Amino acid sequence: MRQWKGPAGRRVAMLVVATGCSWITPAWAQGNEESERPAAETIIVTAERRATNLQDTPLSIVAMNETMLEARGIEDLADLSSFTPNLNITPSRGTGNAVPNFSIRGISGGSGATGERGVGLYIDGVFVPRTSGSVLRVLDIDRIEVLRGPQGTLFGRNSTGGAIRIFTKQPDLDEFGGYLRVTAGSFDRTDIVGTLNVPLAEGLAARAQGAYLKQDGYVSRGDQMLGGSEDIIGRINLRYKPDDRFDATLGFLYTDTKADGTPLVFTEFDMRPGIEGVIEGNFADWLNDAFKQAGQAPLAEYNDDRIVIDDFTAPSICLLDDFNPDYDRACTQEQRNKYWQADLRMAYDLNDDLTLSTTTGLARMIHRASVDYQLLGTENRLTDVSSTVFYQELQLNAALFGGALDLVGGLNYFHEKSASPGLTINRRGSSIFPDQPRGDADGGLFRLTDTYVEQASDSFGVFASGTWHITDSLNFTGGLRYANDRKKYDETEQASANFTPAAGTTSTTVFSDHSWDQIDWRATLDYHFSDRAMIYATASKAYKAGQFSFQILDRVAGKDQSGDFIQPIAPEKVQNYELGMRIEAFDRRVRLNPTVFFMQWTNRQAARQVACNVDPTCPIGFQIQVVNSGDVDLYGAEADLRIAVTDNFFLDASGAIIGYDLKDEVANAGPNLYPDVPETSFNLGATYNARTSFGEFSFNLAYSYTGEQATHNSAVGDSAYTLPAIELVNARIQFQPDDTPVRVTVFANNLLDNTYATYAQRFGGGYWDQGGPVNRLHPLALPERSALAEVRGRPREVGITMQYDF
Repeated sequence: MRQWKGPAGRRVAMLVVATGCSWITPAWAQGNEESERPAAETIIVTAERRATNLQDTPLSIVAMNETMLEARGIEDLADLSSFTPNLNITPSRGTGNAVPNFSIRGISGGSGATGERGVGLYIDGVFVPRTSGSVLRVLDIDRIEVLRGPQGTLFGRNSTGGAIRIFTKQPDLDEFGGYLRVTAGSFDRTDIVGTLNVPLAEGLAARAQGAYLKQDGYVSRGDQMLGGSEDIIGRINLRYKPDDRFDATLGFLYTDTKADGTPLVFTEFDMRPGIEGVIEGNFADWLNDAFKQAGQAPLAEYNDDRIVIDDFTAPSICLLDDFNPDYDRACTQEQRNKYWQADLRMAYDLNDDLTLSTTTGLARMIHRASVDYQLLGTENRLTDVSSTVFYQELQLNAALFGGALDLVGGLNYFHEKSASPGLTINRRGSSIFPDQPRGDADGGLFRLTDTYVEQASDSFGVFASGTWHITDSLNFTGGLRYANDRKKYDETEQASANFTPAAGTTSTTVFSDHSWDQIDWRATLDYHFSDRAMIYATASKAYKAGQFSFQILDRVAGKDQSGDFIQPIAPEKVQNYELGMRIEAFDRRVRLNPTVFFMQWTNRQAARQVACNVDPTCPIGFQIQVVNSGDVDLYGAEADLRIAVTDNFFLDASGAIIGYDLKDEVANAGPNLYPDVPETSFNLGATYNARTSFGEFSFNLAYSYTGEQATHNSAVGDSAYTLPAIELVNARIQFQPDDTPVRVTVFANNLLDNTYATYAQRFGGGYWDQGGPVNRLHPLALPERSALAEVRGRPREVGITMQYDF
């Protein structure tokens, strides 16, 4: 259980006081006259399934348009999380950047072919179910909406933490135009982006985009530079609007990303004395044997300089080709992500008060990655996932009773077929535990796992939400959604070093299916003191789909493991209670949006270490399985602020604090939420626009702070580690000369060149000595050994962008 304390507690108190003080704001906000030039442009969002002003929407929303994204140096979704408090997108334990974690307000989830995400991700209205390979680049964006808090009523399953909605720019029916943008920067960065908008006929237009983005890595490992990537992106939209009543857009998106693996480096490697020659039989010992056999010195007791090198160098060791630790291409780390999406969106105004709209989407994601869990060239673990999605939604918007009731209702259907082949290869020495050492020779390559998991998911939902305008100032919004989910699960495991199928067979196949029914709801009351100040209170509930987390059990020949033997994990549920204000004051030169919340998260689905049998087929003493990890309460506050100091000088700030109370630390396997959430996060920004006789300059400075985070559910022991806070400064200067369609931008990301980690993982006894439960540890193997590796953040990057508009 973690609660606010110390400096963080004072931050909470300060933000709560600030939120409370804002209650007096309506008095002076109401008395100001309308300004001819408001401090900030009006932002229209569709979080309520209809177009509303951000300031009139009773939800905690961060909305950014393309200008805002560029000013902050946001280039992908991971960057977005640095500048959106209470949104976290980080690498994951063991798999690094290959399978990122998405969380909002601490609610996360999802990995592989069966794990469900807790943060909904939508691209032009189509749901993206898998987290693997989904840190997408941000290009030609109309806006991004981050909806914080459960969004189950309007957006359905798997939006318990909230939702991220990406809207690309749509074709302009009237104007021919486009741009060509070229960027050159540090680490041989080369970006070429082109967009073209073409009116084809009356009411018909197309918008196309193509991009090639390439940048080298910054962490050296053998002949690789980890952290580099190469992206090819293509998108085309065709829009048809023959009259004011019908509007249709057909779109196709394609992305192909190649990456050179997660930029992990060792910062600690603990080989404590008293082990060698007494108890051997795991990765550190096998590596030590390989060093000695190659005529090299054995591992040093602490931080051997072949392993812990510097901030941007990983060990150049490879044992997958042979037992010689010299580097070989067999240990290349790489990722390949392909995603394409075809979508059709149509809207028809049946009359002035009734609109029927549909969204149809077909998408395909293919993720391929090789991961070295131990980072020592001893293992190649595939994290491959494929996903094919069909998404269909029908929506009806109505303004009834002379506008007194805004009603939205609809149906949606989601189908996904996902698959994940799992193959793990590693090299071992000839010593094994818990026996005494049996030599220091090459034990050979082992095929540890060889599985194929397939899952088919079908979800049907019907929803309705209405806003009753009780008076000109008071509104009530209520909504319900009924959903039915059904999943079919199949797993096949081939014979391997860790698995022995039934006699006379080479594999075992199991299967199961299950269905769940859920009802989500929402009730919101909002009161407008004036057209510039609003307060709201809301209560809502959302769910995350149930799932299977099963591993075929060894040595159960003759026993059927299918059907009821595979017990599904019940759906997660989140209930949220939220209070917020939306305020504009001083001729709308000040915008303040504070929010406080309390959420109850039950039946959490989380990966945990489950003890396995004591034998050579379970070399680390446990298996990782998704289990019900108990309940947790989350509570916190968020605030967004914008000030127009002058017509040309703007200040932006946003921040969040969060705490939690775990109800069952035993089920959670420790006192920390995992993945954790930073207790404090905030960002500050400044923009200054200057006119000259020859053009306009724009200066942007953006600072972000992400508080420390635990990287394991345990607080003590050989796996516990707390990631330090992250501070980043991005800067940008743009110049646009008069009468010339050219823009030149000079930028610096991580301007102060901070050395930081975006994630860290400490692996303990399970990998470096005999591991497993305490009762099976040999006294001579204590104290436990461990190794700490950090995912290194990108060093300072400077560059220049030139854009020609036509």
